[in-house]
Amino acid sequence: MSVHAYWLLAYMLCSLLLGVGQTALGYQDVKLVPGHYYSASESQLAHKMIQRYMRYSTAATSFVDMSTGWTACGQACVSPDVHDVMLNLTWHVDLPLSDGLIAVHHRSQEIVISWAGTHRYRALVADMSVFPRPYIPGASTDVHGGFLDAVHGVIDLVQHHLEHLMSDYPNYMVIFTGHSKGGAEAALGALDLVRRVDGLRDRIRVWTFGQPRVGNMQFAALYNRHLGAVTYRVTSYADPVVAMPPRFLFDYCHHNTEVWLMNAEGDIYVGQNNTGCNEDPRASSSVDFYDRSIQWHKDYLGLPPLDHATAMFSW
Repeated sequence: MSVHAYWLLAYMLCSLLLGVGQTALGYQDVKLVPGHYYSASESQLAHKMIQRYMRYSTAATSFVDMSTGWTACGQACVSPDVHDVMLNLTWHVDLPLSDGLIAVHHRSQEIVISWAGTHRYRALVADMSVFPRPYIPGASTDVHGGFLDAVHGVIDLVQHHLEHLMSDYPNYMVIFTGHSKGGAEAALGALDLVRRVDGLRDRIRVWTFGQPRVGNMQFAALYNRHLGAVTYRVTSYADPVVAMPPRFLFDYCHHNTEVWLMNAEGDIYVGQNNTGCNEDPRASSSVDFYDRSIQWHKDYLGLPPLDHATAMFSW
C-alpha cells in the first residue's frame, strides 16, 4: 500500500472516530402539505427543525455576543444539535432597536440569521409602532413601522456578511429565523435580501415562531410570491401574539405558510395557502382570542428553556 493510501485511510478513520455522535447530516428539508394534519409521531422531523431553530431564536433574544461566545445563552445553546455553532456576527443596536446574530453550522451545512424577540424594555416601543408604512415606496404594500425600522437599520450589514458566507460556503442553506418580534423581522429581512442577493432564492428557508402580523394583504401577497413556499410560520396552539395586530387594524394580514402546533403533544395542521388574507380558519385563527394565553407564546415544543424564559428584561 502506498504512503498516500495510508494517509487517506488514516484520515478516514479519524473522521469516523471524531464524527461519532456528531454525524454530518447536512440540511434536511421537511415536507408539509397545506391542508393536511400530522400526528406528533408523524412530525418528528418537523419537531426536530422547530426545536433547532427555536434554539437560534433563543440565542438571539439572549443577546449572545461575539465576546461571550455561542454557549453564553444557556441550555438552548449547549444542546447536542447546536452546541458546535460558530458565530460570524452579532449586533445590538439601540436606534432603531435591533438585536440578532449570524452563525454557521457545518454539520447541518447552514448559515443562520436569527433576529431577537422582545427582550428589551425599549423593544416594546417598536412592538407598539403599529402605524403602517410603505414597504415599497409608492406601492400599497404597507408594513408595521417598528419592524421595518428595526430591519432597515441593520440590513446592509447583514447583507455584507451574508454575501461573504454564501461565497465561502456555496452549498450551505440560508435560514432566517426568530421568535415573536424576531420572527416578524426575520420575515422582513428575508424578503429584503431575497430581492437583493444573487443566488439566495434557491438556498433560503424561513422559520418563524409566534410571529405577529407584519403587513397588509398586499404585502402578504408580495411575500407569498417570493417566499411563501419556503416559509414555515410556526404557531403554538393558543398563542395570542400571532393574532396581533388585529386584522381590523390597518388591514393587517398573515403571509404563508402556517404550521400550527395544535396541542402540547405537537400534532400539526398545515394551513391552506388561500388567496386574499392567508389565514386558514382551521389553524390558529380557529382559537377565540379570549381563550388565548401568553404561556403558549413561551412554549414551542418546550422552548425557550426555563433559564431563558425567566431571564430579566434589559433596557
